Amino acid sequence: MMGQLFVYPTFLAICIAGISRPWIGLIGFYGFVLLEPQWNWRWSIPADFQFQKFIAASVIIGWALQGFRVPFLARSAKQAVICLSAFLAVGFLSTTQSIDPQLSAFYMSNMWKIVLFAVMAVILLDSPDKIWIAIVVSSIAQGYSAIRINEQYFQDGFSLYAYRAWGTKGDNNLYSNLTVPLIACSIAACIYSDRLWLRLTTGAIAILQIHQIMLLDSRGAMLAAVGMGFLILWVMPKNSFTIRSTVFTVIITVLLAGPSVVREFRSSFESGENRDSSAESRFQLWKAGARITKDNALLGVGPYAGQRLVPSYYQGGLNATHKGLHNLLFEISTGFGIPAAILYFLYFLIPWWNLVRLKWAHRSRVPLPKWYGAAQLAVIAGIPGYLAGAMFSSGALSESPYLLASIGLATLSVAQVESMREQDAEPGSEGEQDSLAEGH
Repeated sequence: MMGQLFVYPTFLAICIAGISRPWIGLIGFYGFVLLEPQWNWRWSIPADFQFQKFIAASVIIGWALQGFRVPFLARSAKQAVICLSAFLAVGFLSTTQSIDPQLSAFYMSNMWKIVLFAVMAVILLDSPDKIWIAIVVSSIAQGYSAIRINEQYFQDGFSLYAYRAWGTKGDNNLYSNLTVPLIACSIAACIYSDRLWLRLTTGAIAILQIHQIMLLDSRGAMLAAVGMGFLILWVMPKNSFTIRSTVFTVIITVLLAGPSVVREFRSSFESGENRDSSAESRFQLWKAGARITKDNALLGVGPYAGQRLVPSYYQGGLNATHKGLHNLLFEISTGFGIPAAILYFLYFLIPWWNLVRLKWAHRSRVPLPKWYGAAQLAVIAGIPGYLAGAMFSSGALSESPYLLASIGLATLSVAQVESMREQDAEPGSEGEQDSLAEGH
Protein backbone atom coordinates (compact mmCIF):
# COMPACT_ATOMS: atom_id res chain seq x y z
CA MET A 1 0.00 0.00 0.00
CA MET A 2 2.88 2.35 0.84
CA GLY A 3 4.22 1.84 -2.66
CA GLN A 4 0.95 2.90 -4.24
CA LEU A 5 0.58 5.93 -1.96
CA PHE A 6 4.12 7.16 -2.56
CA VAL A 7 5.31 5.83 -5.91
CA TYR A 8 2.36 6.57 -8.20
CA PRO A 9 1.80 10.20 -7.08
CA THR A 10 5.55 10.83 -7.31
CA PHE A 11 5.65 9.24 -10.75
CA LEU A 12 2.72 11.34 -11.96
CA ALA A 13 4.23 14.54 -10.58
CA ILE A 14 7.57 13.83 -12.28
CA CYS A 15 5.89 13.13 -15.63
CA ILE A 16 3.94 16.40 -15.47
CA ALA A 17 6.95 18.39 -14.30
CA GLY A 18 9.14 16.79 -16.96
CA ILE A 19 7.10 18.39 -19.73
CA SER A 20 7.49 21.94 -18.40
CA ARG A 21 10.88 21.45 -16.71
CA PRO A 22 12.76 18.59 -18.41
CA TRP A 23 15.56 18.65 -15.84
CA ILE A 24 13.11 17.54 -13.14
CA GLY A 25 12.04 14.65 -15.34
CA LEU A 26 15.67 13.74 -15.98
CA ILE A 27 16.54 13.61 -12.28
CA GLY A 28 13.28 11.76 -11.62
CA PHE A 29 14.19 9.27 -14.34
CA TYR A 30 17.49 8.44 -12.65
CA GLY A 31 15.79 8.44 -9.27
CA PHE A 32 13.34 5.76 -10.41
CA VAL A 33 16.13 3.77 -12.10
CA LEU A 34 18.04 3.64 -8.81
CA LEU A 35 15.02 3.28 -6.53
CA GLU A 36 13.55 0.35 -8.54
CA PRO A 37 9.98 0.70 -7.22
CA GLN A 38 8.88 -2.40 -9.17
CA TRP A 39 11.23 -4.39 -6.94
CA ASN A 40 11.10 -2.54 -3.62
CA TRP A 41 7.28 -2.54 -3.65
CA ARG A 42 6.82 -5.70 -5.70
CA TRP A 43 3.84 -6.83 -3.61
CA SER A 44 1.80 -3.79 -4.66
CA ILE A 45 3.31 -2.59 -7.96
CA PRO A 46 3.33 -4.69 -11.16
CA ALA A 47 6.84 -5.84 -12.07
CA ASP A 48 6.35 -4.88 -15.72
CA PHE A 49 5.10 -1.32 -15.17
CA GLN A 50 7.42 0.89 -17.26
CA PHE A 51 7.90 3.93 -15.03
CA GLN A 52 11.13 4.96 -16.74
CA LYS A 53 9.63 4.76 -20.23
CA PHE A 54 6.87 7.25 -19.39
CA ILE A 55 9.23 9.57 -17.54
CA ALA A 56 11.69 9.44 -20.43
CA ALA A 57 8.91 10.36 -22.85
CA SER A 58 7.95 13.38 -20.73
CA VAL A 59 11.58 14.56 -20.65
CA ILE A 60 11.98 14.27 -24.42
CA ILE A 61 8.64 16.01 -25.04
CA GLY A 62 9.59 18.78 -22.62
CA TRP A 63 12.99 19.26 -24.23
CA ALA A 64 11.35 19.31 -27.68
CA LEU A 65 8.92 22.01 -26.52
CA GLN A 66 11.96 24.06 -25.52
CA GLY A 67 13.29 23.70 -29.06
CA PHE A 68 15.95 21.16 -28.03
CA ARG A 69 17.83 24.01 -26.39
CA VAL A 70 21.47 23.28 -25.64
CA PRO A 71 23.12 25.57 -23.06
CA PHE A 72 26.75 26.58 -23.06
CA LEU A 73 28.94 23.49 -22.89
CA ALA A 74 32.59 23.51 -21.91
CA ARG A 75 35.05 22.22 -24.49
CA SER A 76 35.72 19.13 -22.39
CA ALA A 77 31.98 18.38 -22.17
CA LYS A 78 31.65 18.56 -25.95
CA GLN A 79 34.65 16.28 -26.39
CA ALA A 80 33.26 13.70 -23.98
CA VAL A 81 29.79 13.74 -25.58
CA ILE A 82 31.37 13.22 -29.00
CA CYS A 83 33.39 10.28 -27.62
CA LEU A 84 30.34 8.57 -26.11
CA SER A 85 28.23 9.18 -29.23
CA ALA A 86 31.00 7.81 -31.46
CA PHE A 87 31.29 4.77 -29.18
CA LEU A 88 27.58 4.11 -29.64
CA ALA A 89 27.85 4.50 -33.42
CA VAL A 90 30.73 2.02 -33.55
CA GLY A 91 28.63 -0.34 -31.44
CA PHE A 92 25.81 -0.31 -33.98
CA LEU A 93 28.34 -0.85 -36.77
CA SER A 94 29.89 -3.77 -34.89
CA THR A 95 26.43 -5.26 -34.38
CA THR A 96 26.06 -5.71 -38.14
CA GLN A 97 28.88 -8.27 -38.13
CA SER A 98 28.23 -9.79 -34.69
CA ILE A 99 28.84 -13.49 -34.17
CA ASP A 100 25.72 -13.50 -31.98
CA PRO A 101 23.22 -10.93 -33.32
CA GLN A 102 20.66 -11.70 -30.61
CA LEU A 103 23.07 -10.97 -27.75
CA SER A 104 24.34 -7.83 -29.46
CA ALA A 105 20.82 -6.56 -30.16
CA PHE A 106 19.88 -7.04 -26.50
CA TYR A 107 22.99 -5.19 -25.34
CA MET A 108 22.59 -2.28 -27.72
CA SER A 109 18.86 -1.95 -26.97
CA ASN A 110 19.91 -1.02 -23.44
CA MET A 111 23.11 0.85 -24.25
CA TRP A 112 21.56 3.45 -26.57
CA LYS A 113 19.06 4.46 -23.88
CA ILE A 114 21.84 4.80 -21.31
CA VAL A 115 23.90 6.92 -23.71
CA LEU A 116 20.91 9.09 -24.67
CA PHE A 117 20.14 10.03 -21.07
CA ALA A 118 23.79 10.45 -20.17
CA VAL A 119 24.08 13.04 -22.94
CA MET A 120 20.80 14.66 -21.91
CA ALA A 121 22.11 14.93 -18.34
CA VAL A 122 25.11 16.91 -19.60
CA ILE A 123 22.69 19.26 -21.37
CA LEU A 124 19.87 19.59 -18.84
CA LEU A 125 21.90 19.87 -15.62
CA ASP A 126 22.79 23.46 -16.47
CA SER A 127 22.75 25.20 -13.08
CA PRO A 128 24.32 24.72 -9.64
CA ASP A 129 21.00 23.78 -8.02
CA LYS A 130 20.25 21.12 -10.63
CA ILE A 131 23.66 19.49 -10.17
CA TRP A 132 23.28 19.51 -6.38
CA ILE A 133 19.78 18.01 -6.54
CA ALA A 134 20.98 15.27 -8.91
CA ILE A 135 23.69 14.26 -6.44
CA VAL A 136 21.30 14.19 -3.47
CA VAL A 137 18.50 12.34 -5.29
CA SER A 138 20.95 9.69 -6.53
CA SER A 139 22.14 9.08 -2.98
CA ILE A 140 18.67 8.83 -1.45
CA ALA A 141 17.16 6.74 -4.27
CA GLN A 142 19.72 3.95 -3.95
CA GLY A 143 19.89 4.49 -0.21
CA TYR A 144 16.42 2.99 0.16
CA SER A 145 17.66 -0.29 -1.32
CA ALA A 146 20.71 -0.15 0.95
CA ILE A 147 18.34 0.13 3.92
CA ARG A 148 16.35 -2.90 2.77
CA ILE A 149 19.45 -5.04 2.16
CA ASN A 150 20.77 -4.17 5.62
CA GLU A 151 17.32 -4.76 7.14
CA GLN A 152 17.16 -8.29 5.70
CA TYR A 153 20.61 -9.05 7.12
CA PHE A 154 19.84 -7.81 10.63
CA GLN A 155 16.49 -9.61 10.67
CA ASP A 156 17.72 -12.98 9.39
CA GLY A 157 21.36 -13.01 10.49
CA PHE A 158 22.72 -13.63 6.98
CA SER A 159 22.74 -11.79 3.67
CA LEU A 160 20.39 -13.47 1.22
CA TYR A 161 21.47 -11.16 -1.59
CA ALA A 162 25.07 -12.29 -1.55
CA TYR A 163 23.71 -15.35 -3.36
CA ARG A 164 20.81 -13.98 -5.39
CA ALA A 165 20.07 -10.82 -7.35
CA TRP A 166 18.75 -7.69 -5.70
CA GLY A 167 16.26 -6.14 -8.10
CA THR A 168 16.89 -6.10 -11.83
CA LYS A 169 20.46 -4.79 -11.94
CA GLY A 170 22.27 -8.11 -11.85
CA ASP A 171 24.02 -10.30 -9.31
CA ASN A 172 25.80 -9.25 -6.12
CA ASN A 173 28.87 -8.02 -8.00
CA LEU A 174 26.96 -5.95 -10.54
CA TYR A 175 24.72 -4.35 -7.93
CA SER A 176 27.74 -3.57 -5.77
CA ASN A 177 29.43 -1.87 -8.72
CA LEU A 178 26.30 0.19 -9.32
CA THR A 179 26.44 1.28 -5.67
CA VAL A 180 30.12 2.27 -5.50
CA PRO A 181 29.78 5.61 -7.37
CA LEU A 182 26.71 6.42 -5.27
CA ILE A 183 28.69 6.02 -2.05
CA ALA A 184 30.81 8.90 -3.32
CA CYS A 185 27.63 10.91 -3.97
CA SER A 186 26.33 10.22 -0.46
CA ILE A 187 29.58 11.25 1.20
CA ALA A 188 29.82 14.35 -0.99
CA ALA A 189 26.27 15.39 -0.09
CA CYS A 190 26.97 14.77 3.60
CA ILE A 191 30.14 16.86 3.61
CA TYR A 192 28.84 19.81 1.63
CA SER A 193 25.23 20.08 2.76
CA ASP A 194 24.41 23.06 4.94
CA ARG A 195 21.31 21.37 6.41
CA LEU A 196 21.71 19.10 9.42
CA TRP A 197 18.91 16.70 8.47
CA LEU A 198 20.41 16.14 5.03
CA ARG A 199 23.89 15.64 6.47
CA LEU A 200 22.56 13.03 8.87
CA THR A 201 20.47 11.32 6.17
CA THR A 202 23.17 11.07 3.51
CA GLY A 203 25.83 10.21 6.09
CA ALA A 204 23.71 7.33 7.39
CA ILE A 205 23.03 6.21 3.82
CA ALA A 206 26.77 6.20 3.07
CA ILE A 207 27.43 3.90 6.04
CA LEU A 208 24.60 1.58 4.98
CA GLN A 209 25.90 1.54 1.41
CA ILE A 210 29.39 0.63 2.62
CA HIS A 211 27.92 -2.14 4.76
CA GLN A 212 25.84 -3.28 1.79
CA ILE A 213 29.05 -3.78 -0.22
CA MET A 214 30.38 -5.98 2.57
CA LEU A 215 27.12 -7.92 2.90
CA LEU A 216 27.03 -8.70 -0.82
CA ASP A 217 30.52 -10.26 -0.66
CA SER A 218 31.84 -8.51 -3.76
CA ARG A 219 35.62 -8.48 -3.52
CA GLY A 220 36.03 -6.19 -6.50
CA ALA A 221 33.64 -3.63 -5.05
CA MET A 222 35.34 -3.85 -1.64
CA LEU A 223 38.73 -3.12 -3.22
CA ALA A 224 37.20 -0.28 -5.23
CA ALA A 225 35.56 1.21 -2.13
CA VAL A 226 38.85 1.14 -0.20
CA GLY A 227 40.67 2.89 -3.03
CA MET A 228 37.82 5.36 -3.33
CA GLY A 229 38.16 6.10 0.38
CA PHE A 230 41.74 7.32 -0.09
CA LEU A 231 40.63 9.61 -2.91
CA ILE A 232 37.87 11.02 -0.71
CA LEU A 233 40.43 11.73 2.02
CA TRP A 234 42.51 13.66 -0.50
CA VAL A 235 39.67 15.67 -2.06
CA MET A 236 37.52 16.46 0.98
CA PRO A 237 38.01 19.72 2.89
CA LYS A 238 39.95 19.20 6.10
CA ASN A 239 37.95 20.53 9.03
CA SER A 240 36.67 19.30 12.37
CA PHE A 241 33.45 17.92 10.87
CA THR A 242 35.09 15.90 8.10
CA ILE A 243 37.85 14.58 10.37
CA ARG A 244 35.40 13.48 13.08
CA SER A 245 33.09 11.97 10.47
CA THR A 246 35.97 10.06 8.87
CA VAL A 247 37.08 8.60 12.19
CA PHE A 248 33.48 7.66 13.03
CA THR A 249 32.93 6.01 9.63
CA VAL A 250 36.16 4.01 9.85
CA ILE A 251 35.26 2.76 13.34
CA ILE A 252 31.73 1.78 12.28
CA THR A 253 33.05 0.04 9.16
CA VAL A 254 35.58 -1.98 11.16
CA LEU A 255 32.90 -2.96 13.68
CA LEU A 256 30.45 -3.99 10.95
CA ALA A 257 33.00 -6.02 9.01
CA GLY A 258 32.63 -9.53 10.41
CA PRO A 259 35.06 -12.45 9.99
CA SER A 260 33.48 -13.57 6.70
CA VAL A 261 33.95 -10.11 5.18
CA VAL A 262 37.57 -9.96 6.32
CA ARG A 263 38.25 -13.42 4.86
CA GLU A 264 36.61 -12.48 1.56
CA PHE A 265 38.60 -9.24 1.33
CA ARG A 266 41.92 -10.85 2.26
CA SER A 267 41.42 -13.60 -0.32
CA SER A 268 41.91 -10.96 -3.03
CA PHE A 269 45.60 -10.83 -2.12
CA GLU A 270 46.28 -14.57 -1.95
CA SER A 271 49.10 -15.98 -4.05
CA GLY A 272 48.30 -18.18 -7.04
CA GLU A 273 48.52 -21.51 -5.21
CA ASN A 274 46.21 -20.29 -2.42
CA ARG A 275 43.77 -18.33 -4.58
CA ASP A 276 40.22 -19.70 -4.66
CA SER A 277 38.70 -20.98 -7.90
CA SER A 278 36.57 -17.88 -8.45
CA ALA A 279 39.53 -15.51 -8.20
CA GLU A 280 41.78 -17.78 -10.25
CA SER A 281 39.21 -18.10 -13.03
CA ARG A 282 39.08 -14.29 -13.29
CA PHE A 283 42.72 -14.20 -14.37
CA GLN A 284 42.16 -16.93 -16.93
CA LEU A 285 39.10 -15.08 -18.26
CA TRP A 286 41.09 -11.86 -18.60
CA LYS A 287 43.80 -13.68 -20.53
CA ALA A 288 41.14 -15.05 -22.87
CA GLY A 289 39.66 -11.56 -23.23
CA ALA A 290 43.05 -10.09 -24.14
CA ARG A 291 43.57 -12.70 -26.84
CA ILE A 292 40.06 -12.24 -28.28
CA THR A 293 40.67 -8.48 -28.37
CA LYS A 294 44.00 -8.95 -30.12
CA ASP A 295 42.42 -11.13 -32.81
CA ASN A 296 39.45 -8.76 -33.33
CA ALA A 297 40.97 -5.38 -32.61
CA LEU A 298 39.07 -3.09 -34.98
CA LEU A 299 35.36 -3.78 -34.41
CA GLY A 300 35.35 -6.69 -32.01
CA VAL A 301 33.03 -9.63 -32.49
CA GLY A 302 29.81 -7.76 -31.71
CA PRO A 303 28.61 -6.07 -28.50
CA TYR A 304 28.32 -8.59 -25.65
CA ALA A 305 29.25 -11.42 -28.03
CA GLY A 306 32.81 -11.87 -26.79
CA GLN A 307 31.48 -14.37 -24.25
CA ARG A 308 30.75 -16.73 -27.13
CA LEU A 309 34.49 -17.10 -27.83
CA VAL A 310 35.70 -17.35 -24.25
CA PRO A 311 35.35 -21.17 -23.99
CA SER A 312 37.61 -21.69 -27.01
CA TYR A 313 40.16 -19.05 -25.89
CA TYR A 314 40.19 -20.10 -22.23
CA GLN A 315 43.36 -21.94 -21.26
CA GLY A 316 42.50 -25.64 -21.31
CA GLY A 317 39.07 -24.92 -22.80
CA LEU A 318 35.66 -24.80 -21.14
CA ASN A 319 32.72 -27.14 -21.46
CA ALA A 320 30.26 -24.34 -22.23
CA THR A 321 28.96 -22.30 -25.15
CA HIS A 322 29.12 -18.93 -23.34
CA LYS A 323 31.23 -17.52 -20.53
CA GLY A 324 31.10 -13.96 -19.25
CA LEU A 325 34.40 -12.07 -19.18
CA HIS A 326 33.70 -10.40 -15.80
CA ASN A 327 35.74 -7.38 -16.81
CA LEU A 328 34.58 -4.03 -18.16
CA LEU A 329 37.61 -3.44 -20.35
CA PHE A 330 37.41 -6.79 -22.10
CA GLU A 331 33.63 -6.78 -22.34
CA ILE A 332 33.92 -3.55 -24.33
CA SER A 333 37.09 -4.34 -26.29
CA THR A 334 36.02 -7.84 -27.37
CA GLY A 335 32.56 -6.64 -28.35
CA PHE A 336 33.25 -3.19 -29.84
CA GLY A 337 36.97 -3.21 -30.67
CA ILE A 338 39.90 -1.22 -29.31
CA PRO A 339 39.00 2.18 -30.86
CA ALA A 340 35.51 2.04 -29.35
CA ALA A 341 36.94 0.98 -25.99
CA ILE A 342 39.16 4.08 -25.99
CA LEU A 343 36.15 6.27 -26.81
CA TYR A 344 34.14 4.63 -24.03
CA PHE A 345 36.70 5.17 -21.30
CA LEU A 346 37.37 8.73 -22.42
CA TYR A 347 33.80 9.63 -21.47
CA PHE A 348 34.70 8.88 -17.85
CA LEU A 349 38.31 10.04 -17.88
CA ILE A 350 37.69 13.47 -19.43
CA PRO A 351 35.55 14.82 -16.55
CA TRP A 352 37.72 13.05 -14.00
CA TRP A 353 40.99 14.46 -15.30
CA ASN A 354 39.64 17.99 -15.73
CA LEU A 355 38.25 18.07 -12.19
CA VAL A 356 41.50 16.65 -10.78
CA ARG A 357 43.44 19.33 -12.63
CA LEU A 358 41.11 22.04 -11.35
CA LYS A 359 41.35 20.60 -7.85
CA TRP A 360 45.04 21.48 -7.94
CA ALA A 361 44.36 24.84 -9.60
CA HIS A 362 42.02 26.10 -6.87
CA ARG A 363 43.26 24.02 -3.93
CA SER A 364 43.76 27.19 -1.89
CA ARG A 365 40.20 28.42 -2.51
CA VAL A 366 38.16 27.75 0.63
CA PRO A 367 35.32 27.28 0.88
CA LEU A 368 34.15 25.98 -2.48
CA PRO A 369 30.50 26.44 -3.48
CA LYS A 370 28.63 23.42 -2.11
CA TRP A 371 27.42 22.22 -5.51
CA TYR A 372 30.91 22.40 -7.00
CA GLY A 373 32.66 20.85 -4.02
CA ALA A 374 30.17 17.97 -3.88
CA ALA A 375 30.39 17.29 -7.62
CA GLN A 376 34.18 17.49 -7.54
CA LEU A 377 34.46 15.02 -4.68
CA ALA A 378 31.86 12.60 -6.07
CA VAL A 379 33.41 12.52 -9.55
CA ILE A 380 37.08 12.37 -8.55
CA ALA A 381 36.40 9.51 -6.12
CA GLY A 382 33.41 7.79 -7.74
CA ILE A 383 34.62 7.33 -11.31
CA PRO A 384 37.83 5.46 -10.34
CA GLY A 385 35.68 3.48 -7.91
CA TYR A 386 33.41 2.36 -10.74
CA LEU A 387 36.27 1.59 -13.12
CA ALA A 388 38.19 -0.39 -10.50
CA GLY A 389 35.19 -2.42 -9.35
CA ALA A 390 34.05 -3.06 -12.92
CA MET A 391 37.36 -4.71 -13.75
CA PHE A 392 36.13 -7.65 -11.67
CA SER A 393 32.57 -7.96 -12.99
CA SER A 394 31.83 -5.25 -15.58
CA GLY A 395 28.72 -3.10 -15.11
CA ALA A 396 28.55 -1.34 -18.47
CA LEU A 397 24.74 -1.42 -18.37
CA SER A 398 24.52 0.19 -14.91
CA GLU A 399 23.31 3.78 -15.09
CA SER A 400 25.00 5.27 -12.02
CA PRO A 401 28.54 5.73 -13.44
CA TYR A 402 27.22 7.42 -16.57
CA LEU A 403 25.17 9.81 -14.46
CA LEU A 404 28.22 10.61 -12.35
CA ALA A 405 30.37 11.30 -15.41
CA SER A 406 27.59 13.49 -16.82
CA ILE A 407 27.41 15.39 -13.52
CA GLY A 408 31.15 15.97 -13.84
CA LEU A 409 30.81 17.31 -17.38
CA ALA A 410 27.84 19.49 -16.43
CA THR A 411 29.87 20.82 -13.51
CA LEU A 412 32.71 21.86 -15.80
CA SER A 413 30.26 23.73 -18.04
CA VAL A 414 28.31 25.41 -15.23
CA ALA A 415 31.49 26.37 -13.37
CA GLN A 416 32.75 28.14 -16.47
CA VAL A 417 29.45 30.01 -16.89
CA GLU A 418 29.39 30.98 -13.20
CA SER A 419 32.97 32.21 -13.37
CA MET A 420 32.22 34.35 -16.41
CA ARG A 421 29.20 35.85 -14.65
CA GLU A 422 31.24 36.67 -11.57
CA GLN A 423 33.95 38.24 -13.70
CA ASP A 424 31.36 40.43 -15.42
CA ALA A 425 29.97 41.48 -12.03
CA GLU A 426 33.40 42.10 -10.49
CA PRO A 427 35.89 43.03 -13.21
CA GLY A 428 38.67 43.45 -10.70
CA SER A 429 38.58 39.83 -9.52
CA GLU A 430 39.52 38.08 -12.76
CA GLY A 431 42.54 36.28 -11.37
CA GLU A 432 40.61 34.54 -8.60
CA GLN A 433 37.61 33.60 -10.72
CA ASP A 434 39.72 32.14 -13.54
CA SER A 435 40.66 29.32 -11.19
CA LEU A 436 37.26 27.66 -11.57
CA ALA A 437 37.02 28.14 -15.33
CA GLU A 438 40.60 27.67 -16.45
CA GLY A 439 41.13 25.12 -19.19
CA HIS A 440 37.64 23.64 -19.36
